[in-house]
Amino acid sequence: MSRSHAMRTADEAELGAVWAAVRAAHVFGTREEFESAWYEAPWRVQVSEAGDAAVLGRWREHSGLLAIQGLWCAERTMPAIVRDLVSLARAQGFDGVLSPLVPEGLVEPYRAAGMTVIHRGVTLRLDRPSDDAPDPSGVAEIRIAGLADAVAIEAIDRACFDEFWRFDSTMLVRYLANQRAAVAIRNGVPIGYTLCTVSRDEGMLGRLAVLPAERGHGVGSLLLGDAVAYMARAGARAVTLYTQEENVSSRALYAKGGFRELPGASCFLVAAVH
Repeated sequence: MSRSHAMRTADEAELGAVWAAVRAAHVFGTREEFESAWYEAPWRVQVSEAGDAAVLGRWREHSGLLAIQGLWCAERTMPAIVRDLVSLARAQGFDGVLSPLVPEGLVEPYRAAGMTVIHRGVTLRLDRPSDDAPDPSGVAEIRIAGLADAVAIEAIDRACFDEFWRFDSTMLVRYLANQRAAVAIRNGVPIGYTLCTVSRDEGMLGRLAVLPAERGHGVGSLLLGDAVAYMARAGARAVTLYTQEENVSSRALYAKGGFRELPGASCFLVAAVH
């Protein structure tokens, strides 16, 4: 007899099996963080008798979207599982459900569940990054950032990104504690920042932001070069990043820095909760 694909809240004994997939997908940094999220809200970890699993969380503190942070199931069962997650979002009081970042060629199961594409983006990659730090002379000072810079960095983020993309304060504090952060400073005032990580030999640029009034003066290139050099020194053999398809200036900055765009777009999809 076939086992059911209906999703339900995982019990504590099932967390170990789910953790293997969560760790591989880098949804949580540590098992302790993952289990803490479950203890706080057990419904965030969903499983089925057939072995499917999903990990959920609020997209941003200021957002009404429930994000599917990870989903592990067969493609043929995905529409029904996503519909189960939409029902769960409704029960938890959310306004909608957000997909993971999905390659454009794999969006059809999400569309079959009633989701629509709301954002398209491109992935860029830099092979053999240089560890030569750029010369900041005449542009801005670059220094390592920490938790003490959270308020200033949040202000930069708010000025640079819309409601969907900007970080909330809790998320930003977590990133500052766990990622390498740097700020660009001019006349004693932070005007831009980066977040990046290195896992094994892969670097990831998670954020690059420059205040709108400070753009066009080399600050973005300086921050990019600084982050790339750090990741190279930390052992990265390649660096990847994701940016919105419509962000032409951002794509031009990365191309100038030696990044190449990988084939195909990736998408976020959303389903409204009725």
